[in-house]
Amino acid sequence: MELILTGIVLGLIIGLTGIGGGMLTTPVLTIFMGVPISTAVGTSLLFSAVTKIFASGIYIKRGLVCKKLTLLLASGSIPGAFLGSYAFHCFFDKYPAVANKVIPAFIVFMILASCIFSYYRMFSKSERIANFDIRNKPLLIPIIGLVVGFDIGFTSVGAGVIVASILLALCPMNPSRIIGTDIVHGFILSIFAGGLHYSFGGVDTDILFKLLQGGIFGVILGSLISPYLPQKPFRFALNSAVLIFAIMFIKKVF
Repeated sequence: MELILTGIVLGLIIGLTGIGGGMLTTPVLTIFMGVPISTAVGTSLLFSAVTKIFASGIYIKRGLVCKKLTLLLASGSIPGAFLGSYAFHCFFDKYPAVANKVIPAFIVFMILASCIFSYYRMFSKSERIANFDIRNKPLLIPIIGLVVGFDIGFTSVGAGVIVASILLALCPMNPSRIIGTDIVHGFILSIFAGGLHYSFGGVDTDILFKLLQGGIFGVILGSLISPYLPQKPFRFALNSAVLIFAIMFIKKVF
């Protein structure tokens, strides 16, 4: 029952913001469920992929997805995810003791960096950032996708928070359309990276199925109410909560 309730909360957050597949799910599984990092990452990715199927359908139906951005991001993030997932499992196979320390540290670093970037985006008054439109830089978008893809394949962190933060800072679209674009791209990316982790045996299917029992309901609910919520205050509160998770995560693994 605990896993089902956890799935509802995580699914709700994913549906509302696009964040949660790795940034929240991986620390939750590690801190509260005692799941090893070697399986928590893959389990988080597949949880994100399945829940985002339902969220993607709702956002697409409402016209809240930029297809051009999604395809350009995916053209870089898919090969990046394969490289990151392969590097993750090679690292654990050859240097398990080192990997159990280095990978959690890298996850914490990505969480903290993402939160700082998100705070900066929320409060920055820079006209350069306000007027810049990344859609006019089609060659830059796949490069960003490559970096994000490698990151999510290696740590499960990135598809939601980093892409959303970059788009909110560098693309003048309304927040709901950015979240929709982020969720669809995150689904594409997570299904590839999660599938590769599964092929390496890096997924706890029992935990995954229990999380999904609540996660599917939560993500549908979140996707339906997201356009009606003030995104800036909600994201500020979420980023603050994630910082607390990062501190707890550090205490758990070090």
